[in-house]
Amino acid sequence: MQVVLLRGAEADLLELYVRAEEKQIGAGDRLYGMVDGALTHLRKNPEIAPVYRGVYRRLVLPAFGIGIFYSVEAERLMIGALLDLRQDPKSIERRL
Repeated sequence: MQVVLLRGAEADLLELYVRAEEKQIGAGDRLYGMVDGALTHLRKNPEIAPVYRGVYRRLVLPAFGIGIFYSVEAERLMIGALLDLRQDPKSIERRL
């Protein structure tokens, strides 16, 4: 299954990486590694995460408090957003 990071998700990942690195050197690399591992897992098991809203599913990475929001379309895993879950849920809904 092909993984497609939509433009917004790419920007989210970069922002999360920078914020993690600002807190602690090396944390951004750990975050990136966790996201990469999660995407590999989702590629093999795309329906493992519960439906969040509409077509979007959400996989939570508790170590960093972020959620990977994605949809499954044919043979593609469309990553719509990577968001810090410690924000107003309405902000998350607006992004999706």
